[in-house]
Amino acid sequence: MEEDAGAGATRSEMATQEEIRHRKEQVKVFESLRDRTFVLLERFAEADFQPHRSEGDFLVYGDFTGCQQVVAFVHNVKMLQPRVIEALQQLIKEFPGWEIEVTVAFHGHYEDWPNVDWPRMGLYIRPHEIIDGLQRQYFPKEFQSVEYPGARRGTADD
Repeated sequence: MEEDAGAGATRSEMATQEEIRHRKEQVKVFESLRDRTFVLLERFAEADFQPHRSEGDFLVYGDFTGCQQVVAFVHNVKMLQPRVIEALQQLIKEFPGWEIEVTVAFHGHYEDWPNVDWPRMGLYIRPHEIIDGLQRQYFPKEFQSVEYPGARRGTADD
């Protein structure tokens, strides 16, 4: 094994230490973005798991999966209003290389997994774009025409 003359550690040990340092940095960024996403969404609606409330309007997933992404599950169509999505995009601009995934998980449509009556759908919110994978035909009429400035439909490459 080759040793780094300065530190006495092998190159593989140094690589492992660098990976650990990088992972810790990623977790720190994730936690900041996750917490700020939660606070932002609370301005618009009620979170899940509140005292004296069985179901809320959203849930922000709390565990870092290794992807540069925070996932928010929305349980109420009002969470898909353009002003909410625009606020999330303003937030993500402070986190280059990261994205916020907004996953539609309306109560009454996903509880009986895998026998659900709605397809998977959502939005990927990035600093420079919004990938729109919503299937609006499932929404109430007043939300079927909702649009997001600068959004585009997703592709297989997204």
